[in-house]
Amino acid sequence: MKTTAGGFQLARTGGQGKGWRRLTLRRGLLSALILLAPAWGRAAETAQLKVELVSDADSVQPGRPLLVGLHFQLQRQWHVYWRNPGDSGEPPQVRWKLPAGFQAGEVQWPAPERLGSGSVIDYGYRDSVLLPVELRAPGTGLADGAAVTLSAEVSWLVCKELCVPGQAELTLTLPVRPAPGPAPAAHALFQAAASRLPRPMPASWTAEAESDPAGFVLTVHGASLAQATFFPLEPDQIDNAAPQTATAVPGGVRLALRKSDLLARAPARLEGVLELGPNLAYTVSAPVRERPSRPAGP
Repeated sequence: MKTTAGGFQLARTGGQGKGWRRLTLRRGLLSALILLAPAWGRAAETAQLKVELVSDADSVQPGRPLLVGLHFQLQRQWHVYWRNPGDSGEPPQVRWKLPAGFQAGEVQWPAPERLGSGSVIDYGYRDSVLLPVELRAPGTGLADGAAVTLSAEVSWLVCKELCVPGQAELTLTLPVRPAPGPAPAAHALFQAAASRLPRPMPASWTAEAESDPAGFVLTVHGASLAQATFFPLEPDQIDNAAPQTATAVPGGVRLALRKSDLLARAPARLEGVLELGPNLAYTVSAPVRERPSRPAGP
């Protein structure tokens, strides 16, 4: 990897270089982000993207949840990363600076897409993505008509061939009202994001995984096969660039996944997102057992 003015040039190589590249990139980003001068405001814009803090409501109600989100609008061919970035990169990070009594939940991650080619595959988002976060307002101490300012320190890595780190402090000011008013213009963004969020598996579905020295076999009973792609929550479990072979089995779908060469031992559970089609993704947590070895031939 070599540094360039304002960013990093990623070496698109595979094999044993993946772990070194990922570690070096992350160390470099920590230093680079410290040096960046943050921008302040509801939105921040660079040559690669615009990021904005938006709300799904026009006001704050005491004691009620409030859905806000980080809206990334990306220039053509640029992308940001999912919670597990894959073979390189870093996901967006957020640190909230909220008024007293407010609490922030976890970032909700829409299902990603596979990015890249050859021996390096990343998981992330192109074009536009909203990352929702649920905030909860305190039940007391908010006067009707008062203004509440929400602040978020956001950092990201945006990549094409060149990777550029960015950082901004975003703010959003909303009035306190006893009841919400008409949905703001951003409401459509939250509806679109909700359709992309992985949903829990139906209660009638089950998932299990078998491990052998080369890979995992993930079986989800209840799922129908249209297309199937598995995105692991944890890095370095599967070979991201390897083909995922999906086959229909009675009452379900089975995926053959190659193990990462950086995986020391099989996890107790294989957790991730199973995407079966556009806006059709499910969270999966499959217990892993060792696959019985085949008896040697005569």
